[in-house]
Amino acid sequence: MLQPSTLNAIGLKYGTDKASSHHNYLEFYELFFAPLQDRQPTILEIGVFNGASLKTWEEYFSTSDIIGLDITPTSKRFEQGRITIELADQSNIEELTRIAVKHGPFDIIIDDGSHMWNHQITSLRTLFPFLNNDGIYIVEDLHTNYGPGETKFRGIASSTCADYLKAWLDLRVADSQIPLAGVEDAFLRTYGRGIQFMAFHRRACLIKKRYPVVARGLPENQPLTTIGADNRSQAVSICAHVSSTGDVLGPSGFVNLGSDAFTFQGFSISTDDGAFEYRVRSSDGSWSAWTQQGDFAGTRQRAILLTGFAVRLLEKAAGRYVLRALGRFVGSEHPVEVSDGQDCVSTSGGALCGIQVELTKCDG
Repeated sequence: MLQPSTLNAIGLKYGTDKASSHHNYLEFYELFFAPLQDRQPTILEIGVFNGASLKTWEEYFSTSDIIGLDITPTSKRFEQGRITIELADQSNIEELTRIAVKHGPFDIIIDDGSHMWNHQITSLRTLFPFLNNDGIYIVEDLHTNYGPGETKFRGIASSTCADYLKAWLDLRVADSQIPLAGVEDAFLRTYGRGIQFMAFHRRACLIKKRYPVVARGLPENQPLTTIGADNRSQAVSICAHVSSTGDVLGPSGFVNLGSDAFTFQGFSISTDDGAFEYRVRSSDGSWSAWTQQGDFAGTRQRAILLTGFAVRLLEKAAGRYVLRALGRFVGSEHPVEVSDGQDCVSTSGGALCGIQVELTKCDG
């Protein structure tokens, strides 16, 4: 019985330079592509050239849709069967997004386009979000990022795509040793932990996406401890800005989503009586100024986490109310409880991920 043709054998038949006759990518790719043959993966390749690699994918993946993207109008001549050719400039985010929305999400994306460093980085940043979870993204011909290639392929780029991939690799390998909150690049901050692996090959890099599943709804907001229910308790409302989530409202005096993943970057607290003020401590240990109730303390969307806070009664409210505050911190099993004016801070350095404030009228 004849053995099925390998990916490399098919590539040699059509004359693609990805075969062993030149770059020898296909034997490497087959390690990852073989399990996908029965899944009808949708494939996007940037750079059509002579259409040989598109024909290779069409034969190897016998039921898949193959999309070729190229800036050259004559590339349309290779459109046939399950192969679709789209004309676009890979340096243009608008055009890349248009193609991705029309044909995506994709299971395999291969960048064999211009090899310009900034084009490679732009395509990666724009198209990777349109890759299915467990999908594969490949940047080919990375040798153009080195040596003599610099003259032809640098363009306006300040760094190579290879360097960009290395920065990404550092985040994946180092894991929590490099806090994502300190990463300026939004793409790397989003996907720094959002891949299963990166596999470097001679002249190429293969990335397998594994982005954490994001729940459609937030977990139920729960108090840190039992709240008094007598008629002396005053209504307290908290609005906390939570990492990767946005503003979360706690109309009953607490915001606590029950997971260390929901870290706080800032908050506002208010009551009908205007009885107190508050301040927050940032991850660098610095404290904000005292903030009037209803105003926001901390930051929004700057990835600066809180490691403490304090709430104190105003002079007009002293003797009229009893104030209690609790904070839950990443890595701590039990919340920290404080009273009027005391600092509620993390003993371990972990970020604030739960808060509760109670205001009770004094007897008499």
